[in-house]
Amino acid sequence: MKNIKLSIKHLVFVSVLVAATSLCLTPMDAQAEIKELTIGIGIDADTLLPYDQTTTLMQNMADLIYDSYFFQDPEGKLHPRLATRYEVSDDGLIYTIHLRKGVKFSDGTDFNADAAKQAWDNVLNPKARVPLRFAVGMVKECVKIDDYTIALNLKFAFAPLAPTISMSLVSAISPAALEKYGEKIRQNPVGAGPYILKQWVKGDRIVMARNENYWGKKPTVAQITWKIVPEAATREAMLRAGQIDICYKPLPSNVAALKADPKITVEMPLDTRTIFMGMNYQKGVTTNKKVRQAFNYAVDKKAIVDKILFGTAEPMDGPVSPKVFGYFKMPHQYDYNPEKAKQLLNEAGFDFSKTVNMRTPQGRYLFDKQVSEAIQAYLQAIGVKAELRTYDWPTYIAGLLKPLEESELELFLLGWGPLILDADMGLYGQFTCEVNPPKGLGAAFYCNPEYDRIMKASREEQNPEKRLELLKQASEIVWDDAPWMWLHVEKFVIAYSSKIKGMVVTPTEKFYPQYISMQ
Repeated sequence: MKNIKLSIKHLVFVSVLVAATSLCLTPMDAQAEIKELTIGIGIDADTLLPYDQTTTLMQNMADLIYDSYFFQDPEGKLHPRLATRYEVSDDGLIYTIHLRKGVKFSDGTDFNADAAKQAWDNVLNPKARVPLRFAVGMVKECVKIDDYTIALNLKFAFAPLAPTISMSLVSAISPAALEKYGEKIRQNPVGAGPYILKQWVKGDRIVMARNENYWGKKPTVAQITWKIVPEAATREAMLRAGQIDICYKPLPSNVAALKADPKITVEMPLDTRTIFMGMNYQKGVTTNKKVRQAFNYAVDKKAIVDKILFGTAEPMDGPVSPKVFGYFKMPHQYDYNPEKAKQLLNEAGFDFSKTVNMRTPQGRYLFDKQVSEAIQAYLQAIGVKAELRTYDWPTYIAGLLKPLEESELELFLLGWGPLILDADMGLYGQFTCEVNPPKGLGAAFYCNPEYDRIMKASREEQNPEKRLELLKQASEIVWDDAPWMWLHVEKFVIAYSSKIKGMVVTPTEKFYPQYISMQ
């Protein structure tokens, strides 16, 4: 086995290194305690179980409750958390992870190799519901080496595995809590992170209290309240009135005004999240490729970005965000062309008497309902009857996870924000056959054997240039097949009181307020 400094060939694709000490999320000395921080968010959690996660905001919460093996900073570098270091075998098939000693879960149970292995066994269990299992599908097994060392044996060497295991997806849960709560562990999370769940009032708030026995530096914030406020305008008003300290995803139309307010700080880095209107590839009117392409031509994506989102996003010009390794701008673009859209629909023999069902969440993405309403109008403008329905997030996710034979999905607005800066999580995680619901979150039910072959080869390829070429080939195939209406890449817009200093915001749509100071 070689130390990671000698095995960097396995990680060059994502440009990350494990630092000797944690450089981020470290509080300044003698910072005054903040009794409570209130964050306005648009949706309630569907689950707080780490391997049950479906969306970044809930994963952000899971990070605080469970902690992670490594922390990935805004530049993509890794810093030790529950793991102090890792080593990679010369063939890239064994990752040895050294766990931090002296750590306890918030219920007093020891964090050790047994707990870590149990978490990995749960994630790898094919009978368990793990929507993001594809991300670690190359891991064959987790083996305990000693009380504070585990080894991951891989089916094939996978270039971006190190940042992948920084996700809370594989975070350990207290074995004692698992035994105590069973299936109810989803509502009773017990981790080794800086916070514990104090209260969860469905549809209203999630309250986290500082874990006074946390292994790391003591958070400056004693209590975090996630206040569920679906209407962005209401969240903004609450921010201006001082009723909340942080406003998650404010109205795009008001970002300029928020920036001009000296009492408010706005951050909006381009992130990894792509917003799309999924189209069912295997069921209904969108099984026809010409129909899917027609719907793409029917929608003016630039107008949506400029007139609805007010520049808080950029039109998609490839199937993944420009922020990730493996992004390519596609030579052929679906520019707004309603006449071409009509032509393709006529060639496809589209039945204009039928009504297409559309679905959208509200409060999860920037102006999500308004974007969906605009798409509905664009489709109606070319003669397509479209009915739009709005759902709360837990109900919406439940509908997305149904198997094909039970699915009612036709057109649905969704976002996909990879938690590592690598195209694999987007291209593999949304478009391979194995991620079709209920096994995964590829709700368009896209399934193309040739595409799968190329993506499998890209996962096994260790040469970065060859891997890039494979990712390009896969991108070109799925772009042409168009299982999505390719809409836009969001900027991660978050507004907060200018009294807050030192908050960490990442391009993977995470933010960490626990070590801030208040002026």
